[in-house]
Formats: sequence, C-alpha cells, structure tokens
Amino acid sequence: MDSSVSLGRLELARPLMTRGSCLPEGAQSAHLNGCVPLSHQVAGHKYGVDKVGILQHPDGTVLKQLQPPPRGPREMQFYSNVYADDHCDPCLIDLQAHLPKYHGTWSSPDTPADRYLKLDDVTRRFQKPCIMDVKIGQRSYDPFASQEKREQQIRKYPLMEDIGFLVLGMRVCFLL
Repeated sequence: MDSSVSLGRLELARPLMTRGSCLPEGAQSAHLNGCVPLSHQVAGHKYGVDKVGILQHPDGTVLKQLQPPPRGPREMQFYSNVYADDHCDPCLIDLQAHLPKYHGTWSSPDTPADRYLKLDDVTRRFQKPCIMDVKIGQRSYDPFASQEKREQQIRKYPLMEDIGFLVLGMRVCFLL
C-alpha cells in the first residue's frame, strides 16, 4: 500500500488532502470544523483517546488543546510573551527561532469552551520527517502538583530523576 497515512509518514511530494477537504486520504470524517487528529504524533495525549489531544487544522497549522489551569493558561501566556509584538527582549527574540510560530488560540464554534493553541507544524516542509518526543528534566510533574500526582509520575518514569530525560516515542522514516 502506497498511502502515506497508512504507512504513518508525512509525504509532502503529493497532497495529503483530498477534494478540497482537510481529510487525509482514506479518512472517514473530520473532527471539529474540518480538523483531524495529527497524523505524525508519536507520544502524548492523542485526540479521541484522551480528552485533550493534538489536531491538524485545514490551513496546515497544529492545534494543541489547552490543559486545565494552571498549566494551559501558563503555556498560553508563555507563547503570548515570546511572540508579543511590543517586546524587545533579545532572549525572547532568540527563543522564537527554536519554537513553532504561535498564531494565537482557536476554538470550534461547536465547542467554544475547548481552546487550542494554534502553532506552526514544524515538520510541514519535510517529506519524511523523523520525529522524537523527549521529556527533558528530572521531573515530569508540575511544581504545584499534589503528592498523589508526584508519586504517580515518579512511578511512571522511575529513571527520569537519575538521567534527566526520557524518550517517550519516536519514528524514523527512511528515504527509499
């Protein structure tokens, strides 16, 4: 089978969308106003499995659902600060080169309470991107997390405190 969707790789040499819709080839239906689950996600919360998830917008951007407070608003504020038009902090300007471009937030008219960060898809220009999801740091929990959440995360990632990172998932696509 030659379909890039069925092989789980992103092919830019031919369009991913069919007949003007944002549906990947062979997909049955779109979610949230034409958005579909991100096809090249290798780890994390997946749309349709978890409440939160990552979607591909018809315009090619990525939609990352905001998490409940305080994490979601804090992440949104981070991107807003880094991409604010009126800042002149050279560190923030340098940081922009290492982040996906932030396009504000997005909500579906059908579910306006669900808000998403709208970000560039940094893999879009690649025909067969190799993708790795890495947690960096010695802790995977929020500093304000409950003791129960801390213990659960420590059990889930026991080596993280020792080695300081964790590979959650990866995909390597070879050129043939």
